[in-house]
Amino acid sequence: MIADAGPWRREWRFLQLTLFLGGWMLVAPHAQDRWLVQALIQVVLADSVAVAMWANPRRHGIRRFMVGLWLVSLAGSAFALMPLDPQWHQLARTVEYASRIPLIALLAEGILRYVFHCERLSTDGIFATIAVYLLIAFLFAQFYLLLLAWNPGSFNVGGDALLHAQKLQGTMVYFSLVTLATLGYGDVLPLSETARSLAVIEAVVGQFYVGVIVAVFVGMYANQRKA
Repeated sequence: MIADAGPWRREWRFLQLTLFLGGWMLVAPHAQDRWLVQALIQVVLADSVAVAMWANPRRHGIRRFMVGLWLVSLAGSAFALMPLDPQWHQLARTVEYASRIPLIALLAEGILRYVFHCERLSTDGIFATIAVYLLIAFLFAQFYLLLLAWNPGSFNVGGDALLHAQKLQGTMVYFSLVTLATLGYGDVLPLSETARSLAVIEAVVGQFYVGVIVAVFVGMYANQRKA
């Protein structure tokens, strides 16, 4: 049985983060405006940073670092939307994706730290692990987007997706989730050696993550039964 985690306001943080991440994945592929897509991404990142900071109130240095990375990502997104020369667009996208990679990794680590420090199985912890799973997919999507920024032939995503950045974001998040869950639909394929290596690593991480989280939850449940 799941332990009572307290008032609704304590449960709300990870629940709303999970809904934000899932909602962005559903809405972003249908958005036609590049500004809207980027705005949604930045809102999700800002919300993730706020929740991770709440979960780790004593890690002041890491919190400042996460905020700094988010601001760099925000600046990169803004420059990528401006009417610049192609090389400057490539540089802006590189800054955008490269800054998101350590940011999302820190967010996932901070939320997992909160989960592992919990002594009892709770609804809050369950939503936190779901949020981390989605963040891992988002993290690997940034790697794939960074590859495509420098080598458009890394994936067979279709010409239309390559021409429209907002469609490319959704396509690579979709591919990342499919790979993380080891579904392997095959409609988007990695072509370069680097892309294939990253896809293999993500598939292993997905299986390992599920196994570890299940083991942690079983241990918490067993401790509750003994108490």
